[in-house]
Amino acid sequence: MASNTIFSSESDEDTWVIQINQLVSETNLKILNKMPVCIYQVPKSLSCAKPEAFTPQIIAIGPYNHFLPELYPMERFKILAAKRVLDHFNKHDLKQLVQQLYNTGPFIRACYHKYLDLKDNTLLYTMAIDVLFLLDFFQNYLDEKVSGSIFTGIEQQEVQRSGVKLTKDAIIRDLIMVENQIPTYMLMRILLIESSKPIDSVEEHLGSMLLSFCEKHSPLKLTQTPTCSEVVTKHYHLLDLMYHLMVSKDEKSITPPTSESQGMCMPHGNDSTTGDPISMGSTESEGIVTFKKKVDVQLTWTQGALKRLKDMNLPSLRPIKKYLDEILRMLNLLQSYSSEISPSETEAPVVVTIPSVCELHSVGIICQPSKGGIMAIEFDELKGIFYLPLIKLDVNSEVIMRNIVAHEALTEPDFLIFTRYTELMRAMIDTVEDVKLLKDAAIIESTSSLSVEETQELFNGMSKSIGPTRTEKLDNTIKKVNKYFYDKRKGNLYGVFTNYVYSSWKPFTFLATFVLLAMTALQSFCSVYDCTSHYRHK
Repeated sequence: MASNTIFSSESDEDTWVIQINQLVSETNLKILNKMPVCIYQVPKSLSCAKPEAFTPQIIAIGPYNHFLPELYPMERFKILAAKRVLDHFNKHDLKQLVQQLYNTGPFIRACYHKYLDLKDNTLLYTMAIDVLFLLDFFQNYLDEKVSGSIFTGIEQQEVQRSGVKLTKDAIIRDLIMVENQIPTYMLMRILLIESSKPIDSVEEHLGSMLLSFCEKHSPLKLTQTPTCSEVVTKHYHLLDLMYHLMVSKDEKSITPPTSESQGMCMPHGNDSTTGDPISMGSTESEGIVTFKKKVDVQLTWTQGALKRLKDMNLPSLRPIKKYLDEILRMLNLLQSYSSEISPSETEAPVVVTIPSVCELHSVGIICQPSKGGIMAIEFDELKGIFYLPLIKLDVNSEVIMRNIVAHEALTEPDFLIFTRYTELMRAMIDTVEDVKLLKDAAIIESTSSLSVEETQELFNGMSKSIGPTRTEKLDNTIKKVNKYFYDKRKGNLYGVFTNYVYSSWKPFTFLATFVLLAMTALQSFCSVYDCTSHYRHK
């Protein structure tokens, strides 16, 4: 048997044949068509930067990691938690519960992207144990406003493994991972089997638990307030719920700004004679590039001429040589500046390019918290205020954010808005000083357990964008910030250059006149005598 097969024995092949026959039945095909794949294994292209952020460290939930040897010692603690829930309902034991789940096997398999090399009975037992454990864990997050909890009376016990107390944070990090997700449908199904409450009451309790978990641990402000019924019926699993609470589906219908909306920021923007903004931007960009090429030619020729003048060992040039270094320095500065084309004049790059917070602050751009989420990111060009969403960070935030980025890449590859936001923060935060400015502006709120250095490393370690994405509104805001920054820096450079020139006007006037006469004389001399052959001979 080939080494790259999914089977490890002939019995696995027999199991596969049975599963295929079950899947191609008419009833199961309807399930497959209705239920899209929603739980993936994270590819190495997304996890290579920090594999431990995507691999469970303590507890395995779901069939992907359930039987990993290093995680299996936690099985007995999951069973204890499952027993507490079963004892609380006092209705079924584990075997009876699994028997009532016998027809859910095809649905469970349809949710997972990877082939599940498990027999139906084994799959249902693992699912039942994991769901009961999650219900036991999530009952701590029940909204206090929900009265008559179906979990009233369950007491959590401290869990120990190898003499080390398992922290709640470590479990939270594992539960939010892409590969550790359980279909919300299975949570609801088992609750309905065990509880004698009506379906709307069960939806309220389960939805309240999941919403409270997301509100507690979401790094960004939630932009939606769904009902408990919508939480249970419209979202595939916990991570999917947290993602869509931060990124509204309505935000996907983003279109490039029209000429009317641009008129709000630009004078005469509503004038019908101004023409198409896209074609105008293209023409303007071409003109800038053409002008830049001409300037580069002139600067290069002048630099070369002055360097040759400086190298000439003529006594008459000694009085002005001390000024040549300053002139060459200014020319180098001008040439380096002319080579910078503002990102606002080009297409949005795959990777976000934007100055750091300190650099933005140096030209008067102030960062302030916005009232909304990611799509509330805006830049006020008149006031120079960059509005960013409040982000709350703790020891779990990095794992949560990395897994949300991975979930978005796997499920929403054409709308990587959360990925774009992390790329923006990654570009803006270079040093701890950038973090301090954002904390002072109340944009970053972190717990005492997370230092400024750790916060800076968190953002610098985030992966870059994996490809182009349709996030026009955010990209246009980034362009506005870049344009404002480069325009301000142009003004500052012009002021410095003007002050420098005006303060040394007389020496520069004399020097310029002398250089012009010297170059004219040199040109006349070389037109009579063959300077080229003279230097080649030397």
